[in-house]
Amino acid sequence: MNYKVIESKYSEFLLNIKEYFSKEDNIVIYDKRNIIKVIRYNNQKYVIKSFKIPHIINKIVYKFFRDSKAKRSYVNSVKLIELNINTPKPIGYIEFDTAVFFKESFYISEFFDFDFEIRAVFIDDKFENRVEILEKFVEFTYDLHNKGVYHIDYSPGNILIKKIDGEYQFYIIDVNRMKFLEFDLDLRMKSISKLTSNNIDNEFIAKYYSQIANLNSSELLEKYNFYLDEQQKYLANKKKLKKLRS
Repeated sequence: MNYKVIESKYSEFLLNIKEYFSKEDNIVIYDKRNIIKVIRYNNQKYVIKSFKIPHIINKIVYKFFRDSKAKRSYVNSVKLIELNINTPKPIGYIEFDTAVFFKESFYISEFFDFDFEIRAVFIDDKFENRVEILEKFVEFTYDLHNKGVYHIDYSPGNILIKKIDGEYQFYIIDVNRMKFLEFDLDLRMKSISKLTSNNIDNEFIAKYYSQIANLNSSELLEKYNFYLDEQQKYLANKKKLKKLRS
């Protein structure tokens, strides 16, 4: 067993995480490949993510060669906060294993009571203050890039928004797949290619990004459209493979 907490007062919580996670009054907010629950501990809400037990090869990989998804979630969250990028406060992670195999892992963060996901803004073209929100979102994204944060799963469901003191604040979640590196224009455009297939919104994002970054709008849009096309091809191929397997 391996674990780490942001503060020692949470040690008991992590060491007994399976017991807390299994309580019937927990609220399940996601139950597919991984399971995410909202639970109460000492009269405060927390989010626990239980990662799917890996197949036999990854049981060895995560045991000896690679950090678990739970550990990466924690480490990346701590790094984001150091960079003044919003993400729900990390509490800790814990891994269970044997002498030979990795078994399972949990990541714990504070519960964040957000107002809506960026997904809602992309879906509804009548969303209140839509243009302002999209502009602030592009500014947030530009800040991520300038700080070297490449969120591989930078998609609409992983970007949360809360209005605080009249300002829209953006938070990123599901951060276990993340790299910290220097961005060129290609990576900047690739990183935002999973947000929406709406051509009007994509043109708005590209133009506003080029404006605040002081980049050539034509060149940027060309790069952006290339990665949007690549993303659509990827999704189409993924859909075909799924049909073949079914």
